[in-house]
Amino acid sequence: MTRSRLAVASLSAAALGIAAVLVPTASIAEPITETPAASAQVIWADAADDFTEIPFTGPAEFTLLDAWQWTAPAESSGSTLAEYGTFGEKGFTSNGTSPVALVHGLPAPISGAELSGFLADSATSVGPEAFTGVFIADTSEEVPFVTTITTVDGFHGEDTLWQGGTTTEELAAELTAEGASVVGYLVVFPGVVPTGSPIPDDEPQPELLRSSGLIDDTQTLDELFAAQSGGAALRAAAVPDAAGIASLRIGDLTTYFTPQPTAALALSSTSITVSQATTTGFTVSGSGFAPGEIVSSGIGTGAMGDSLPDTFIADADGNVSGTIVLPAAWAAAGDYFIVLVGESSGQVASSALAITGAAPVAVPVPGEATYTG
Repeated sequence: MTRSRLAVASLSAAALGIAAVLVPTASIAEPITETPAASAQVIWADAADDFTEIPFTGPAEFTLLDAWQWTAPAESSGSTLAEYGTFGEKGFTSNGTSPVALVHGLPAPISGAELSGFLADSATSVGPEAFTGVFIADTSEEVPFVTTITTVDGFHGEDTLWQGGTTTEELAAELTAEGASVVGYLVVFPGVVPTGSPIPDDEPQPELLRSSGLIDDTQTLDELFAAQSGGAALRAAAVPDAAGIASLRIGDLTTYFTPQPTAALALSSTSITVSQATTTGFTVSGSGFAPGEIVSSGIGTGAMGDSLPDTFIADADGNVSGTIVLPAAWAAAGDYFIVLVGESSGQVASSALAITGAAPVAVPVPGEATYTG
């Protein structure tokens, strides 16, 4: 879903009697593995309802939101994203009936000086028939004229190459020279543009970004769609996910277009003694988190809850495991919930834990003894 999973985490934790106290203050207990660290926020956009339509009425006549949107040529007849493709285990796959774009605006423009940092951790898992790009605009204008520039083969951090072989460093310099900024990003899927009346364009178009230099090759969104027309027949033999996308990471956000997993937590034992809880502890095994994210732990009972010092790093499959030893403050018999929360995804998993009194002490059993010697 496209809303922040942190909001869901707050609701779920509150239902367990654990509120904002789950935000950890302790250091990471386990070393970071080779799995790249997760972005600050991770979401799943795995259904057509997670996208808002942009009515496409002209090259500069649409609004970018800090959320996932979709758009198609004005001549296309589809009224929902579901008419242009499907969501499944491999992410979103276009059906090729018409070009369609998945679009995401930014909360603040990214200047040329900020571009390298913005792209530093960017990456895409996208099929060879789909392509990615960014929106460019002069945000000093009252009504900015928006154009697009596409990548050669997806986002690859600061090494991303742009159309025409432009490097990120060159693009950043040209943005600075033109006084322009990146205001969003998009994924475009090819198809045949239906025949129809031309898109109305009564207003004069500013010559922004077309004066000189590398940005001469930028395209308006309708030009970008038109460039994809007529190629569907060549893609008839493509594998199902050739015109699809599974995930996209850029800036502080990672979006998975695959089905959102259900977070789960299993404990090595659901009943332990006070002594065990505060000495050897118990093992936790969690799943359904975002790869590379920090997963914090908490404990609660009734209306009370607290964070625990034990944190974990999810592996490439979103799994975590480790040992939790409870602090003395929670060394009391009772019924508790152990909770794991993904700091980037907001994924929440919980499991009940019963803590009983002190461990039993061995008592000698009376009996007869035989001595020799």
